[in-house]
Amino acid sequence: MAGEEVERLLGQIKVLNRRLRRERSAVEGLSTAALVVLTAATRADSPQRPGQLAAELQMTSPNMAAALRMLEDAGMITRHPDPGDGRKVFVHVTKRGRDVVARTSAGRHAWLSEAVEYALTDRERRLLFQAGDLIERIAEYDAGPATPQRGRRAASNRR
Repeated sequence: MAGEEVERLLGQIKVLNRRLRRERSAVEGLSTAALVVLTAATRADSPQRPGQLAAELQMTSPNMAAALRMLEDAGMITRHPDPGDGRKVFVHVTKRGRDVVARTSAGRHAWLSEAVEYALTDRERRLLFQAGDLIERIAEYDAGPATPQRGRRAASNRR
């Protein structure tokens, strides 16, 4: 695939990502990083340790600690000791925190639904939803060691 095409796609994804961030309802007193942490903690199936959240979000420990302090001060999370290791804590999202995430997600969803409905034709909407499946597959791709199979596939894609 041509480098220019990849650059263009990357730019398009960045533009959409920035717009989705702008459409997120502003939460008084919360940084973008804190809102990202709150969303990740809410999305988790069970309470998470700060280190797990930091790894998932690729945040440094000091940035994670600052975001958690901000969320705790705002009453959106609580921290409880790990019953198996009292030196560690689990992050629990409060009802207030879950409500904030639901509200911010609803704002993004409403904007995207409206934009897709009014800015695109029926055919373009179908194409976009198909492209969404492809984007998801790309996001899940993990480039491991080069294999002969992958090499053949890459070569066949260039034809």
